[in-house]
Amino acid sequence: MTTHTHPLDINAVARSIKPSATLAISARAGELRAAGRKVFNFSAGEPDFAPPAAVAASVTRRLADAPVGYAPVPGLPQLRDAAAAELSAYHGVEITRDQLIVSCGAKHSLANLFMVTLDPGDEVVIAAPYWVSYPEMVRLGGGTSKIVSCPRAQGFKLTPAQLREAVGPKTKYLLLNSPSNPTGVAYTTAELRALAEVLAERAPQTWILTDDIYRKLTYGQPSVSVVRALAGIPGIEDQIVIVDGVSKSHAMTGWRIGFLAAPVPVAKAVTAIQGQTTSGASTPAQWAALAAVTEASAKAEVEVMRERFTERRAAMIKGLRAAGAELVEPDGAFYVFPDFSALCGEGARFADDLALAGFLLEDKGLATVPGTAFGAPGHLRLSFACSMDDIEAGMELLRQALASSAT
Repeated sequence: MTTHTHPLDINAVARSIKPSATLAISARAGELRAAGRKVFNFSAGEPDFAPPAAVAASVTRRLADAPVGYAPVPGLPQLRDAAAAELSAYHGVEITRDQLIVSCGAKHSLANLFMVTLDPGDEVVIAAPYWVSYPEMVRLGGGTSKIVSCPRAQGFKLTPAQLREAVGPKTKYLLLNSPSNPTGVAYTTAELRALAEVLAERAPQTWILTDDIYRKLTYGQPSVSVVRALAGIPGIEDQIVIVDGVSKSHAMTGWRIGFLAAPVPVAKAVTAIQGQTTSGASTPAQWAALAAVTEASAKAEVEVMRERFTERRAAMIKGLRAAGAELVEPDGAFYVFPDFSALCGEGARFADDLALAGFLLEDKGLATVPGTAFGAPGHLRLSFACSMDDIEAGMELLRQALASSAT
């Protein structure tokens, strides 16, 4: 490679961004598999199912009918109408087409929102454990993350007292992810109202940003709509931005379709940004998403997937407890976030959760994600988006590995 007299420097913002830990672990697991190693991949952040049959059928039919051109920047009108109707029904309020923007996945929807609404000094309150990308996207948008540690002892949930201490005149958003990645925990109506009442009293300018990407994957009780939960709380009930999509619920991660429901001026600003960056989401992917949202057969297949996840969840929880892990049972998503802090730290076998995860992957072929990446050292995130056979065999291997490491 040529040594340049005047190298092309990387700017300060890009230098400050950390790579995704979850993607890095999955990549390393792939390398080991390519080298012939047996790897149980519990690091995956995507379902291992095929999308609903109607999704592929819709795209195949449309590809045969006409050339593929650009879609309108904010999304196909039919998809925006369908997504708006579905979100309206779930949240109990009217969401219109001009409030609904289709982007390249929920992650892109979040990044777009931060790009158009955050100014330097604006703060986003984020409960830890958090999804690894939240702080980095806030930084890219020019804002500051206000991280609040929510340990296992309090169910990994933000409390009103903590929120009271965290908010102030610079607070722009309270970011909620329920059910959560990485913990799977979900807030109740009472818990959400208690948080909103703190905002109404202490920081009434704050908007709630609810990332609902896992809302259709719950076990036991259905997920709670933040909009419905906060009805009747003056001011705050009207200050909610919604991010949703089809990636997790319909096993369509690679299609890259997300939805943002926001006030019309914000939606227009996001459209302008999208028009100068991606030009909008892929047209065939939007056809696929339209089928996912509207076809009754797709809804039925999502329910079958959820039932399979329910069985796998139980098996993983049983296996982790047999291995001696402390955990909070997930309400939704497809992760368990066990606490292994007793095995980490001074005097313990492993220096930290990074060392533990490294040992499990490199020595035992168990791919997990260290809790440090989620702002919760001492934990590991394990995904049950894999076969029942892998869960049962992998959990037994984990039990043996931790038992041998203790001797």
